[in-house]
Amino acid sequence: MDGGSYSFELNVFLFSRKFWPVSVSVLGKKKQVLPSTKDACFATAVETLQQISTAFTPSDKLQVIQLTFEEVTQEVQALLGKEFLWCMDDLFPIFLYVVLRARIRNLGSEVSLIEDLTDGSLQLGQLGFMLTTLKACYNQIQLEKTT
Repeated sequence: MDGGSYSFELNVFLFSRKFWPVSVSVLGKKKQVLPSTKDACFATAVETLQQISTAFTPSDKLQVIQLTFEEVTQEVQALLGKEFLWCMDDLFPIFLYVVLRARIRNLGSEVSLIEDLTDGSLQLGQLGFMLTTLKACYNQIQLEKTT
């Protein structure tokens, strides 16, 4: 991603409304979230993912990705309960939304750096799943830019 501006509407994303909070806490006060609001939801996950550019080592970058997933999961579990489990059909559109909102310059380079400079064993399991999801989001953004 070259850091250009991305305009989109929330209803473009094909994720269930059950993942969209009805209200958020702003300075200790509950505020209603309108369907057209794009900045309030998953804001902590967006802010966390933005730290990937300032993380120094590939393992630090992987940790940022992991923390981002944890932020998204915490927000969804606050809405749907602690026993909620992800499936990729639910996770991918939400994570794509977070990636788009984060507007990370050179996201492809960040993903490549992590892949090229981490031990293969770190790319297995949950961390590998998270990295692959981020890479899939990047590929989807590139695909959408060309069509």
